[in-house]
Amino acid sequence: MLRTDVPRPHRPDSLSLRERNIIALAVTDAIAIGGALAAAHTIRFGGGGDLLFALDTSYVVFSAILGVAWLIALAASGAYVTWPKRLEGPSYRAPLRATIKLVAILAVASLALQLDLSRAYLAFAIPSGLVALLLIRLVCRSWIYAHRSRGHYIRRALVVGTPERVAELARAFGERAAPVAVDVVATTGIENARGPHLRSLVAQHRVDIVVLTEEREGANVRQLLWDMEGAGAVVWLSIDVPELAAPRAAYHPIDRLPIIEVEPADRSISSRRVKRVFDIVLSSIALFLLLPVILVVAILIKLDSPGPAFFRQSRIGRDGATFGIVKLRTMRVSAEEELADLLHRNEGAGPLFKLKDDPRVTRVGAFLRRTSIDELPQLWNVLKGEMSLVGPRPPLPSEVAEYDGPSHRRLIVKPGMTGLWQVSGRSDLTWEQGVRLDLFYVENWSVAGDIRILFQTVGVIFRPNGAY
Repeated sequence: MLRTDVPRPHRPDSLSLRERNIIALAVTDAIAIGGALAAAHTIRFGGGGDLLFALDTSYVVFSAILGVAWLIALAASGAYVTWPKRLEGPSYRAPLRATIKLVAILAVASLALQLDLSRAYLAFAIPSGLVALLLIRLVCRSWIYAHRSRGHYIRRALVVGTPERVAELARAFGERAAPVAVDVVATTGIENARGPHLRSLVAQHRVDIVVLTEEREGANVRQLLWDMEGAGAVVWLSIDVPELAAPRAAYHPIDRLPIIEVEPADRSISSRRVKRVFDIVLSSIALFLLLPVILVVAILIKLDSPGPAFFRQSRIGRDGATFGIVKLRTMRVSAEEELADLLHRNEGAGPLFKLKDDPRVTRVGAFLRRTSIDELPQLWNVLKGEMSLVGPRPPLPSEVAEYDGPSHRRLIVKPGMTGLWQVSGRSDLTWEQGVRLDLFYVENWSVAGDIRILFQTVGVIFRPNGAY
């Protein structure tokens, strides 16, 4: 007997937006690859006379096979699975991985089959095709970002769970994801996590994503997935593990059981040595190049206000060790004595004292703070091994005295001249946001990540939001 109360799967009569996006991206990729291969073919074999007769027909066939293989490699690398599921747009990594696979296959095939392939043809076709694929994704992302600033291409979310977990995830979306891709338009408690209620909320708020945050039995999750079928929304399962472990997590289904493996954080001696060598080389070069700048600024500080050009302050380093941080002075010499009269105006987060219009800051000091030039002497701390180029913000002893349990994990690595906190908003962030960013770095740092943060720091210097 047919049950009429069971929701039927939704079968749209036309292609969904996701399917249209995938097709559009695949077609555009095919045109780009075809154009690159045709240009390489023409440059290598179509140099003179009648073009149709000049073309090497064997390479026409080879180009067609190569183009199809390239598209297959793109698909196998997740170029069309992750888009448009990726919140920021199509991935740059997929074309890179696909092209590396293609070159590897060509190398093996040419050796195994003794193929005499034209190096000039491949030297033009492969790089130009890869550049074209990356440019397509750059255009797609630029298009998405431009429209998101006007409220388009933003996914609407319904968060389900306990009040604490709902608030935590809604805050995370609001802080980081909402301006980019996700907007929490509704929340509901676990007691209301029933099919009819959820479907009505999805329809009422035109929800794209249902985020399930609390622990449930497998059968309940399966039922929720069935309830959402045909409602037009996907389901995200937010497992209650620290977000710090997310980059180290991998999904490994075993039989029919979903298994998430979290690799331990890399705290090996070899990785620390690599980071130390990285710090020594870059800080030495930077000190050599920037020493004239530091000296000129030191003279300007002396001319602007009485007192020493450099300022030394106690900070807490790795494992709770105290060291003296060196900065260019940006305040009057009497700044510490004047602090008590300004505490009631504190605009800083948590135990931090920050004041946008701090009267103790000198004229030169205001410029140094906006441009972060006052931090340059810390390169000496990096060279001595007390700090790293990239790491958590070096805290004051008074701040560490107010740390809770998780915050103390920031002290298991060296503090940095720059870090995720500094490139993500600096003084405009709340204390909780800054701590979460520092903890994320502690758990997931890498040399590649350090290089990325250093490049982001250069951009922050020219856009000094939150610097005061």
